Amino acid sequence: MRPHLGRLTAACQRYGLLGCFVYVPPAGDRPGAARMFAPAISVDEDVANANSTGCLAAHLLDTTGAQTVVIEVEQGDALGRPASVLASARRGPAGITTRVGGLAVVRDGN
Repeated sequence: MRPHLGRLTAACQRYGLLGCFVYVPPAGDRPGAARMFAPAISVDEDVANANSTGCLAAHLLDTTGAQTVVIEVEQGDALGRPASVLASARRGPAGITTRVGGLAVVRDGN
């Protein structure tokens, strides 16, 4: 995928959006894949976007009718900086609760 960042920036500004999160949901035991583009706030592509992954978990919970959803989403591959974000969502008395986490490796000079 190669988005036209100029058009995406214009669309985000027109509709008051920060960016666009594009994903393929997890299937079976395979993790999902996602990319987050936010050129309207000077982030052409985010390496790992936990906020959007948490929202995806809540969306999958809401659309599947499940009581709990646990997902892993791989990001950053297109930038040569692979990342894995984990998220869970569950239904409770106050609504949907989402938790996110993951692991990071800090590399010197990158």
